[in-house]
Amino acid sequence: MSQEILDFLILLQSIGIYLAIGAVVAWIFYYMKVRDLFGGYIGGFVVGVIGALIGGFILDKLLYDIAVKILAFLARDAGVNIIAGFIGAYAAVFIMNRLNHDKERKKY
Repeated sequence: MSQEILDFLILLQSIGIYLAIGAVVAWIFYYMKVRDLFGGYIGGFVVGVIGALIGGFILDKLLYDIAVKILAFLARDAGVNIIAGFIGAYAAVFIMNRLNHDKERKKY
């Protein structure tokens, strides 16, 4: 395969990982912690993905050395710093939850 195709596939893999991180963090807050998020699960998913992207880009430089020493596969071999992505997604959904006054979801 050519280098352009490989670069495109790595980009698709990175996007998929960020989407998965956002989905997992939103699922934790919405279903496991039973918190009411703006827009429900979908709103939490969107905020989680945005937080994962921001955290992945900003915290990647700060956490790269630590992540390489501890978990080399999770830091760069996937094309994404998963640790930084989780921290960013969790922070974004946590802030979203606090803006909603940490309400519990109603059980129907």
